[in-house]
Amino acid sequence: MRFILIISIFLITIISSVSGQGYFEITDDIREAYQLTISLKKEKALQKIADIKQTDPGNYLVYHIENYVDFFEVFINEDEDTFKRLEKNKDKRIDKIKEGDKSSPFYRFSQAEIQLQWALARSKFNQKFKAARELLNANGLLEENAALHPDFIYNYKSLSIIHVLSRSVPGLLRYLFNIRGSIEEGTKEIATLYEASQKNGMMFQDEIVVIYTYILYYQNNKKEEALDLIQKHFSNTTTNHPLISFIAANFSQKMGNNDLAINMLTDRIQSEDATPFYYLDFLIGKFKLYRLDEDADQYLLKFINNFEGQHYIREAYQKMAWHQLVIHDDLAGYKKYMSMVTDRGNDLIDEDKQAEKEAKLERVPHPDLLKARLLFDGAYYNRAYNLLIKKSVEFQDPYDQMEYNYRMGRITHLLKNYTDAINYYVYTINKSEGESYIPCNAALQIALILEDQERYAQALHYLDICLDMSPEEYKNSLHQKAKSAKLRVKEIMKKKPE
Repeated sequence: MRFILIISIFLITIISSVSGQGYFEITDDIREAYQLTISLKKEKALQKIADIKQTDPGNYLVYHIENYVDFFEVFINEDEDTFKRLEKNKDKRIDKIKEGDKSSPFYRFSQAEIQLQWALARSKFNQKFKAARELLNANGLLEENAALHPDFIYNYKSLSIIHVLSRSVPGLLRYLFNIRGSIEEGTKEIATLYEASQKNGMMFQDEIVVIYTYILYYQNNKKEEALDLIQKHFSNTTTNHPLISFIAANFSQKMGNNDLAINMLTDRIQSEDATPFYYLDFLIGKFKLYRLDEDADQYLLKFINNFEGQHYIREAYQKMAWHQLVIHDDLAGYKKYMSMVTDRGNDLIDEDKQAEKEAKLERVPHPDLLKARLLFDGAYYNRAYNLLIKKSVEFQDPYDQMEYNYRMGRITHLLKNYTDAINYYVYTINKSEGESYIPCNAALQIALILEDQERYAQALHYLDICLDMSPEEYKNSLHQKAKSAKLRVKEIMKKKPE
């Protein structure tokens, strides 16, 4: 009898222990909290999260969703005091998740996602070492999770990104930290996840579409496929989802539909209960400037006057200066705004570095070349071509001559006149002036044309030329694109030698 009593007490203890252990379950409430969060409805999201903690306290997936709230607030507002205050929540949430069911595939996945979100947030504050450490921690957790739960398809959401970027990491670091993968592997992973999400209505669906689009566009150079994907899912210009407006508009603009991008941003439903996203006003102003719209400055000034962060401020002042020059032919106005470039913000990103360099050089762009540049950036190629084709004899300055050939190269390239484009680009490289990014990008663009033409050995030659140059502005982004292209071309050559 005593033995039976002891066994009963033991079983009750075990059952109590198991029932008290945190679990991970995607419920309707979890889905709602996630949707409120990515819609930037911070207060409603926090209230829903608080409700879940009361009504479903054992569901530790709520701490994963709660971290999204902090991530978006830090990433969008870029306020350092807020970052320092919210950073303390990271370890608390991970510790709570560690109390959950270790056999669940969400156990490591949620920890990895939190690590990745904080790594990305740190990039706003130039905390490269800590961000790298969190990225490595996330990679380890995801790889371990993949080994333990090979059928857990959500793992591909973040692992696909790590895998496609892994070949850009120096070989020694890949070996030391067991970072593996390839563009092909990461693309296959996100494609598998995307197909599954379309069939099953999975959580994180919008994120999955965005990641897949990013990998198609930047890592595989499949711009048409990326455009089709983004338009299939996010073509509604009246969405009340600011992050989707931002992502869809950004990709649409990069893929040559500047008018659609402007409409997506100006027609979006602006909820009063959503966190202000002033960067969208900056994008509207910039995209309108590409179209040479007179009212572009209104949106740029709204961003300048309201945004408290540190990125894109210098670029915004530069774009205001350009507006004065190309719209009003106002040299004094140009110089006024260029003198303000270094008053606020910093030079951590390429766009702000380029703006600062232009301000320090005190070199006024030629108005026609600047108009052509803006029209090109807006994908108004025929307008830009018609503007410049009559102007070649007007550019006597060596730098202007270099830039003219570069602009004509970019325009004819996108108009699919590849022979002329390569000739213009080669002239640009041969006549390079100073430490400009222009010849570096000219070499990259030649390589991309040659890759499309399956002239792989020649493409590698121009990729090496690009990587040998060290322009002060856009170096990081140009070299990253060149490295990705080089890896991609080499993988193709292994299968199909030239």
